[in-house]
Amino acid sequence: MRDEASDELAAVRRRMRDIRAHLTRRLEAMVQRHSMSDVVAEDYVTLRNNRFVIPVKSNYGQKLQGIVQDRSASGETLFLEPLFAVDMNNDLLLHGREEERIVRRILADLTALVREHAEPIGATFAALTAFDVLAAKARFAERHRCTQPELTDGEIDLRRARHPILLFNEREVVPIDIRLPADKSVLVITGPNTGGKTVALKTAGLLSLMAQSGLLVPADEGSRLPCWAGVFADVGDEQNIQRNLSTFSAHIANLVDIEAHLDPPALILLDEPGVGTDPEEGASLAIGLLETLPSRRVRVIATTHYTPVKLYALTQDRCVVAAVDFDLPTLAPRYRLLYHSLGESLALPIAEQLGLPARVLTAARAALSEQTRTVNAALGRMEESRRGFEEQRVEIESREAAVAARERESTALLEELRTQRRERWKGELEAARLFLREVKSEGREILAGLRAAERNFQETPRRGVEAEAAGALESFVERAMEAMDRHTALAGEAPLAPAEPVRVGDEVEIAGGGFRGELLSISGEKAWIRRGGMRVEVPAGQLRRTATAESAPQAAGASAIGHALSGERDETARSEVTLIGLRAREALAKLEEALDRASLAGYGSVRIVHGKGSGALRRAVQEYLQLSPYCSRFRDGANEEGGTGVTIAELGD
Repeated sequence: MRDEASDELAAVRRRMRDIRAHLTRRLEAMVQRHSMSDVVAEDYVTLRNNRFVIPVKSNYGQKLQGIVQDRSASGETLFLEPLFAVDMNNDLLLHGREEERIVRRILADLTALVREHAEPIGATFAALTAFDVLAAKARFAERHRCTQPELTDGEIDLRRARHPILLFNEREVVPIDIRLPADKSVLVITGPNTGGKTVALKTAGLLSLMAQSGLLVPADEGSRLPCWAGVFADVGDEQNIQRNLSTFSAHIANLVDIEAHLDPPALILLDEPGVGTDPEEGASLAIGLLETLPSRRVRVIATTHYTPVKLYALTQDRCVVAAVDFDLPTLAPRYRLLYHSLGESLALPIAEQLGLPARVLTAARAALSEQTRTVNAALGRMEESRRGFEEQRVEIESREAAVAARERESTALLEELRTQRRERWKGELEAARLFLREVKSEGREILAGLRAAERNFQETPRRGVEAEAAGALESFVERAMEAMDRHTALAGEAPLAPAEPVRVGDEVEIAGGGFRGELLSISGEKAWIRRGGMRVEVPAGQLRRTATAESAPQAAGASAIGHALSGERDETARSEVTLIGLRAREALAKLEEALDRASLAGYGSVRIVHGKGSGALRRAVQEYLQLSPYCSRFRDGANEEGGTGVTIAELGD
């Protein structure tokens, strides 16, 4: 308790400090006195019986006046309280009792104050405890990536579950899938020791209890668990000499207790039922448990080494069998469950790996019954077949996933083509409308000019007026026809070359489809085209080589010339072009078209955005600009213009 608790307590403790300091100074001065060097055993002041004393040699104890409070274990030193220290030690003792009285009184007062508010303090403590528990749950869930399982009527589906105690030990935990469908009642886990059977058993039980305690469980999203009225377990060896229980009798006592308290729906975990007695009788007992317990709406997860139990589970529709995965060449466990598979116990191979003498193993193999050898061989062949089917299943799933991905890619590409066609039609329709407006406007201007000429020049011979009108109309018609030809060329697709056979590497197009790309390969009636990062399968008979790439820039240039002759700037021209994300061939084609339009539209320079990346696209752009007839010179962009991620091309006059 702090001195500030009350003025009275502070005063008493201050007085005690003063007495203690004065007493220790006098005692220290006494032991340090030169004349006491033969008397004092050690040069220090200590406490005995809660009183300050000095150590003196035993043969001088009777020569000094004082009270002996204690003696050392060897008897060579006496702890003496000099007479002048008796009164001061008494004062310290009395002040100590007074301090205790004051402290008790203060604590009693505080207790009375707390008693007046006991109920809200208790509620606050309970709330803080609840918050602390929630915070602990949240920290555990966040640290171990826990999820909320879905509560079901009967299905157990733990996806990539991890044993929580192994997580606490900061060990690397191999996730395990534990599944028991709603229409099945027993899961029998087989396989060798050290393979993870018991860990799988305990993981299922612990995660069930965690879920029903409001905890998130260390498993992946989509995990499902029933809500149990009770979770029972017979795991481990409970033998007890004092209770006269052997291994077998301890298991039986545990099973009797489970039967007595069983309240369905329940989960029962049995680790090696029937162990500890004759193998034949133990296997029969295990089969009896698996036969009777699930009939009471009880789900059972059991582990076993007994061959009869394995065969029983394999023949029952309500049972699911699984084996812990094991690397047979190295006998190393993989800590995962392989469903619809029976695992061998591998007792002799594991014993051999652990160093059991060869003579013992030879004798053990010779003692195996013919039935056991036959069953083990059959299990080995079945497991080999299962592994082959599993590999085929994985390969088929991989192929199906690849086909599904290609279908999604083709669907996305088809939608992209449809969108592009709609946009192109929309642009062509708008261009046609603009073209008609231009033709009408120019025709009206010519007619208005002819009428004005007829009114203003009445003195001109009629033949001259007719000649001028005829020339103006003829010129207008010629220009209109040329413009119509140009618009027709722009509206259509690039011409195909059907007579020429296609070859790998050609730029090809699907006849009537409008899809173009590079031909990668042809196999019979199928062909594969690459466009950008996509690879598409198409009918080989519908492929045609496209005409040379000059047609598109020429058509674009013709449109721009038409706008230039009409005195308007091409609306599609830009002073900036972005090439990021394009391949070199696509980027240079887009750049050529942009430079053509910008030059005809009268721009003095074009900002080319190619990004930094590896620098390959920048080099390709600048090498093209060195040979381009549009560009007089070029430079890298300044810092405010984009730096080396941008090239500024200045266009020629």
